[in-house]
Amino acid sequence: MKKISIVVPIFNTEKYLEKCIKSILQQSYENIELILINDGSTDSSGKICDDYSKKDCRIKVRHKTNGGQSSARNLGIDLATGSYIGFVDSDDWIKTDMYEKLLKTALETKSEIVACNLSLMTKKGKFRNYTESDRNIEFDKISAMSEIFRNKILTFSPCNKLYKKHLFENLRFDEKIILEDKDISYQLIDKCSRVYYIIEPLYYYRYNPVSTLRGKFTIKRIDEYLVQKRMYGYYSVNYPSFSNRVYFNVFEVGLFLFSTMKAENNVNFKEYLYLIDFDKNKLRQILVENDINTRDKIKIQIYLIAPELIILILGLKHKMRKIKTFIV
Repeated sequence: MKKISIVVPIFNTEKYLEKCIKSILQQSYENIELILINDGSTDSSGKICDDYSKKDCRIKVRHKTNGGQSSARNLGIDLATGSYIGFVDSDDWIKTDMYEKLLKTALETKSEIVACNLSLMTKKGKFRNYTESDRNIEFDKISAMSEIFRNKILTFSPCNKLYKKHLFENLRFDEKIILEDKDISYQLIDKCSRVYYIIEPLYYYRYNPVSTLRGKFTIKRIDEYLVQKRMYGYYSVNYPSFSNRVYFNVFEVGLFLFSTMKAENNVNFKEYLYLIDFDKNKLRQILVENDINTRDKIKIQIYLIAPELIILILGLKHKMRKIKTFIV
């Protein structure tokens, strides 16, 4: 039987941790090792890990000083002894048969990565599927590389996936940035010949109102632009036929960050004008492509004619969202 290593990075999630751990230990596929990385928690998370390790010999626990989710995941990868590896966030939980189904699919289809749908908790505590696809999908390398940057089906998250362990040889999560999931996602797929997607939601994602991308805007969010630029550079060299579509994502991220920064008025936004210094010739090329919808083409056209106007519009939208959130 193939062993699956499941890595759980943990930081101050005592409220949810037991549900997470139980959902993994109760997997119908039992040949697993559960690697709990306590990333410097100051609550009782570390004790919960130790208590469970005494009850089940499949559990490994490591306590470390806080270094962030990426460093915790990377330590888990280093400790993993399985031929397959998966990741679960410590405030989420999974269906009892998740890894049985992912492994069965991996073996039957000879896929190096198998992804499943996600069940997302909304702000009101209800659930919706991340992808409303009507079928399972098999991707070859090219089609998977064409899909991942859209983040619509496969998603950037590593948590709804089962990976062949060898994919992480000479590749780790970047510990210096946020959005490390996005940064590594396409690099892992580029090492595959086949990726498979299951429409069934097997992973439950808990709503977190104070996550990095939902919380108050900070200058650290600039990492979003740097990660997207890095992806564009990668595609320009290795998959140039998709590079214009990836550049549009650079355009969107840069506009969003700059307009939000200007609307918040809590930093000297003039230092960040590079966020909206786009290649206009490339944007004109994107306008004639069929891969961009009408709304996005209008956004590009407004920028090309009056960049200040689109920044003002996006800034006003940001302020309206804040007002709506405050009222709710």
